[in-house]
Amino acid sequence: MERFEQLYRDWKKEAKKLTTDLDLLPLEALIEVFERVDVEQEKTDDVRKAVSLLVLEETTTLPPNHQPTPDAVSLFIGYLATKLVKDGANVLELGSGTGTLVHAVLTQLKDATAQAVEVDETMLRLSYAISNLLGKPVSYFHQDALAPLFVEPSDLALVDLPIGYYPNDDMASGYALKRDEGHSYSHFLLIEQAMRHLKPGGHGIFVIPNNLFEQDDEGKLKQWMDREAVVKGVLQLPTTMFKDERYAKSLLMLQKLGEGVKRPKQALLVELPSFTDVRAVANIVKQIDDWFKTT
Repeated sequence: MERFEQLYRDWKKEAKKLTTDLDLLPLEALIEVFERVDVEQEKTDDVRKAVSLLVLEETTTLPPNHQPTPDAVSLFIGYLATKLVKDGANVLELGSGTGTLVHAVLTQLKDATAQAVEVDETMLRLSYAISNLLGKPVSYFHQDALAPLFVEPSDLALVDLPIGYYPNDDMASGYALKRDEGHSYSHFLLIEQAMRHLKPGGHGIFVIPNNLFEQDDEGKLKQWMDREAVVKGVLQLPTTMFKDERYAKSLLMLQKLGEGVKRPKQALLVELPSFTDVRAVANIVKQIDDWFKTT
């Protein structure tokens, strides 16, 4: 048995005991466990894997917009982050949830710091406890990610976009991507909000629905991107990850306009293979490495 599996079993047993002894909900019990355990002698990757398994297990019944970013996707985004920003980068995640994505990115970026914005108090507490376990410096903001933010300008923004309508029309009115009639798309607004809080030339990585641009029936998203950002690439996630291809997703890489920012001759357009196919993933990573070297 690998070490992370033993940690997973031990912590799961303790969490189950706490749900009974202290009458806690499963996620609250996990928070208690993560706040109590001593991981000083453990490898960070073992801790991260054990935590990811436990969090995944307790969030599978949540609505799709509340589920954590899959671990394989988070790690791949972390790889992309190493290609886009330098060591010591400041990372911003909007709607950070359990923190799976930002933690995976921080484990791959040297000396990076992060800011995370999350409206759900339980999710924020869970992410905070995990940050402490992993020894990753994250500053947390408990608020609606589409309300005015008081965060430092960042080098990299991350958003696993929740899909749906934003009910606060007054707040949405301050965005270029608001709809002319009815509620605006929260996922459109979050892209704009994330890019607002980047430094000039900063990068954004977004988990988007494959039909994102088809939803742009007013043409505002395309116009806004032409005006504010450079599309660096679109990487389609493996269709095997989704029970229904209608809900398949991709990774969108944007760069905020600024001095010295140039549009690539050819954006990176990739269909990613199954993450379990090690050889195919290695081949696609080489292609991506080559693209970055020539861009």
